[in-house]
This record gives sequence, C-alpha cells and structure tokens, in this order.
Amino acid sequence: MKNRIPRIYIDKNVKTHEKIILNLANTHYITNVLRMNIEEKLEVFNNTNYVFLSKIIEIKKKIATIIVLNKEKKNIESPLSIHLGLAVSKNEKMNFAIQKCIELGVNTITPIFSKHCNIHRNKKNILKKMLYWKNIIVSACQQCKRNIIPKINNVEDINFWMIQSNKNETKIVLNPKSSITLNQLPKQNSCIRLLVGCEGGLSSLEMQTVIKHEFIPIKLGPRILRTETAAIAAVTALQMKFGDLLI
Repeated sequence: MKNRIPRIYIDKNVKTHEKIILNLANTHYITNVLRMNIEEKLEVFNNTNYVFLSKIIEIKKKIATIIVLNKEKKNIESPLSIHLGLAVSKNEKMNFAIQKCIELGVNTITPIFSKHCNIHRNKKNILKKMLYWKNIIVSACQQCKRNIIPKINNVEDINFWMIQSNKNETKIVLNPKSSITLNQLPKQNSCIRLLVGCEGGLSSLEMQTVIKHEFIPIKLGPRILRTETAAIAAVTALQMKFGDLLI
C-alpha cells in the first residue's frame, strides 16, 4: 500500500521546477506536526485544478524550502453547486458543520444571522470567527483532497441573503413541518441555494418570508436534527440525488 503523501495549501501561482520558501504555518506543519525531513515528498495545491508534487530540499531556522517536481490535473469537484446559508451557531457546532459540509462538496458558505441566533454580533468577534472559518475550510480541503478552495462570504442578515439568488438556482429551506421531501424536487438540479436555521429554527415570520421568496420548504425526516446534523444530512442527501456521492 502506498503511503499517503501529505498536502499543503499555497496561496500563489506555482510552476514546475520552482523553488518555494514555505511560510511559517506550513513549515511548522510539515516539520513539527508531520515530522518530515529533507528529500521527503509532499503535494501542493493552490486553488486550481492542479496538484504539484514537490520535495523538501532545505529546512533551516524554522523555514523550509521545497522544489516543485511536476504538476497533474485533478478535478474532483462535484457537478452540483451548493451555496449553503448556515445560521451562526456556537463555536464547536459551527466549526464542525463548516468542516463536514466542505468535505461533502459545498462550494459557498454564507454565515447567517437570524432571529434565534444566540450569538453576539460584535464586529471584532465576527472578524475573528471569519479568519478561523477560512482556516477550517483550507484544512478540510487539505484532508479531503479538494483542490479548489470554497468561498466563505461575510456574515449576512437572513433578510438580505434570502433575496439574493440567480435564475438557475433551486432554493431550499429546511422545515420539519413541511410535507415536501427532496425526492419531490425536479430531477435536474445543478445549482442549489440551501438555508439551514439555527438550533431554535427560523421564526415563523422568517419562514413565511423565505417561502415568499420562492424557497421550497423541505422535510428531511421525522426527527428534529441539530443545526450541524441538519446541514450535513441535507448536503449529503443533495449530493446523493444530484451530485457525485455514490449509493
């Protein structure tokens, strides 16, 4: 069995035979976390559909240098584009939902403020969270071998987010009171806008307004799911029906 080659993300153009000095975070990861040494190989991805096989050629004073050996095109993106509007929940739950939804193929995430969000809307605190969520997304891509980094938008109020869409999107909101299931959606869907509420759900007024903006209320099943579970379950079901998850 082949040993798995470690992966790192580099936010720059990469060329074959180029020498690259890694930043402190990547150097720390390969030297202190992975305990890699000179001559060992790793894979670089850079938000393109290419991966670059590279080799460590120098480690000196907390700085590592690699050389790019070759590049290979690898597109593992789902044919289904999902824009997830995810109500902001407490740290661990939000972090977990973002990580797993990225692994499942979500393309865009917009954190949403709704009435029942029990989160302080402090601007400084939100900016800190945004940086952390971006790092979670990169780490998730590093682990699941996605090469295109999904986008995370700034936090938006639900009333602003719900009115934004394009003509090609099928708009869905999770609603345990609905009688409509995913199987009742049209068979051809390549672009989904999915709204998942917080632990207390959307308020009755929010749900009414969302439905007025042509979101289809969808019931996942008989049980009431936690926010993070609902998001993961919905994305999984959508990928199985319209995307590339295999049954």
